[in-house]
Amino acid sequence: MPQMTIAIGVREDNLIPALVSIKSILETTRNNRALAFAIFHDGINEQITNLVKMFLSSFEVDFSLINMPRILAGFTYKDIICEYLLYPLLIPQYFTSRNFILSIGAGSLVRGDVLSLLEQFPTEKKIGAVRCMYHAHTALNRFHKLTDTARTVLQIENTDRYFSRNVLLFNRQAISTEESQACIQLLDETWHTKDEAILNYLFHNSLHLFPQEWNFQMPLFSEPDKAFTPSCRQAIAESRHTIKLGQFSSFLNPDDMDAALKQTNDLVQEYKKTALSVIHDTQNKLAHLLFDPMWTTLEKIT
Repeated sequence: MPQMTIAIGVREDNLIPALVSIKSILETTRNNRALAFAIFHDGINEQITNLVKMFLSSFEVDFSLINMPRILAGFTYKDIICEYLLYPLLIPQYFTSRNFILSIGAGSLVRGDVLSLLEQFPTEKKIGAVRCMYHAHTALNRFHKLTDTARTVLQIENTDRYFSRNVLLFNRQAISTEESQACIQLLDETWHTKDEAILNYLFHNSLHLFPQEWNFQMPLFSEPDKAFTPSCRQAIAESRHTIKLGQFSSFLNPDDMDAALKQTNDLVQEYKKTALSVIHDTQNKLAHLLFDPMWTTLEKIT
């Protein structure tokens, strides 16, 4: 059985960022056979499904594709879970035979070995995550009242420990049945950040924080260190030089990667290079899906 299952959400409009995340994970992990992938999707069409399968098969890694509209058919919360790709809320109930499930958001560029997170993780904790840099950003925090919401609505006393949804290591065996059910039931609260708010509310007292380098939120990379609260400033300053996971999607709008990709730094260039590689690879695979067997025949004679 794999040591770790990687969970990623895919839909048609985030396909390339999701595949970039997958490719970067597999290219930086010391033992791909220790990983399995669980791809949660919102009912993507057959061609894209087959493309994702071909992409993962090329790495010779175990994987499964999970059609959320199908498994949630008739379920009260199906529409909201599928619309916002709230698959992390399903993880505690869905994976009954896996111990450690790592959810990583599309839009991530992984530069470190994700298996090393298991070496840092205390097994009595229920979840591992990384501090949210937007909550630590003084001006954004004040404007959006992020800390006030975390303290008054989510009842989090130490708001410095509010974590991002982008990197979530679930210790499935430590999470109770009641907590698994609450992950879904708390959608009734209609909290603005949905799954992130729910997971912070449920697990902030059984949280292991990984170093900031494991989720550097790239839209904020150009912000000076002094823009962040003093309690988080040093960790952010140090992690700039050792980033093991850069998140290019915006916390405020997960579909927006423009702000991060318009910057000029080494990680942006690295992301673009990986994305171009993925695009080239998927174009080739898509040609086979659409035009085989004639495409393969023509490749052999041209």
